[in-house]
Amino acid sequence: MKEKVKNTLAVFSVCLPAITFIVWIAAYCWLLNGDRYKAFMQPKLRPMLILALLLLLIFVMALISQLSRKKKETNITDVWLRTAILFVPALFLWTVYGQSLGAYALSKKTFDADEIFSIPQTQPEQLSIMDSSVKSASLLDLLKNSDEFEGTHVATEGMVFRSNTIAENTFKIFRFAIICCAADALPLWILVNSEESQNLENETWVKVEGIFKIKKINGRQIPHIDAEAVQPITTPAPEKQYLFFY
Repeated sequence: MKEKVKNTLAVFSVCLPAITFIVWIAAYCWLLNGDRYKAFMQPKLRPMLILALLLLLIFVMALISQLSRKKKETNITDVWLRTAILFVPALFLWTVYGQSLGAYALSKKTFDADEIFSIPQTQPEQLSIMDSSVKSASLLDLLKNSDEFEGTHVATEGMVFRSNTIAENTFKIFRFAIICCAADALPLWILVNSEESQNLENETWVKVEGIFKIKKINGRQIPHIDAEAVQPITTPAPEKQYLFFY
């Protein structure tokens, strides 16, 4: 009986590397399906994910073709240890999906509006006209193309951040923008002047409509929106919460 169990364990151990790669193939397919990878990285890195998926398929085919030869050479402890190490990132991937950066990360990361204004001007993302006078734009569009939007009626979406250091009837609307992946995400924010600010909790997703202005305070350019309407909205899917530097 012990010999049978030992042989079964040995056969399963030989198959473990292939099983591990299959799990990773499933993880890559899951990321690519519905663009879930955007919750972690830049859209322009999609080709790298597809390349990694193809390489994994090649590895699986190579492993399967060598199963019979490796059966007697397998070090069971070594195989199980390597498998456990490779499973940890995949488990972490599915665990953290949906847990995007929020108010705590904003309070710990600093990024002056002046630095955003110094980024070379680019064509803003696709702007949609809500009506004849309101321009819908992302926070990144507003900051990178501030001259274009100065004094105009805008609408934008993001999360709420309030603290004791922010004036009464004022809050920050913020989002994070990715250069490469979530690890280098930078907070983008605009001050919103609104009577409704006291009724909003941190990290509530809102849509703000109002007049966009750049005010000089203590020699610094501070972006503001004098809000005419602040409306709570449904939290976007994780892959739609970040903005991206292209």
